[in-house]
Amino acid sequence: MQRAFQRLLRDRGAATAVEFAFVAPLFFALVLSTFEVGWTMTQGMMLDRALDQTIRQVRLGGPDAPQTQEAIRGAICSKTPVILDCRNVLSVELVTIRTPADFPSDTARCIDRSGKVNPTLRFTTGNRSAMIMYVRACAVIDPLTPLIGLALALPKDSTGGYRLVSTSAFMNEP
Repeated sequence: MQRAFQRLLRDRGAATAVEFAFVAPLFFALVLSTFEVGWTMTQGMMLDRALDQTIRQVRLGGPDAPQTQEAIRGAICSKTPVILDCRNVLSVELVTIRTPADFPSDTARCIDRSGKVNPTLRFTTGNRSAMIMYVRACAVIDPLTPLIGLALALPKDSTGGYRLVSTSAFMNEP
């Protein structure tokens, strides 16, 4: 028995397999975390760009400019193909700012995907007098790799999704 144990200790045949078993999970976690960061940044940038383009249409007020909350949400979703099921995970708030006290002090109100009551969203289009309009869009996104790297560090809701929030502001001209 002692001889067999000594032979096992001298055997170097599986040395690289043991090293691989230690190093491979860390390497794969790093690669998957890199994909997660890239995907999250892509979704965030596309949401920012879609919100800016949509708000530009609203600000210019052309005949095809979206005027309702549903129309603005639809316009944003049509410009963000990387956000899956966009119409069901995106919320849009539009707030009139007349004084600094009117500026929203709370966090973005996002869709509750667990099927419970969704938040009441503020949506005031204002009139054409000179006033500042503040727009906030919030999308609840599922991570690609929920148990590795960045996805572990992000604050999540009860369904495991994290929030992507984009804001914009413009001034109504009389």
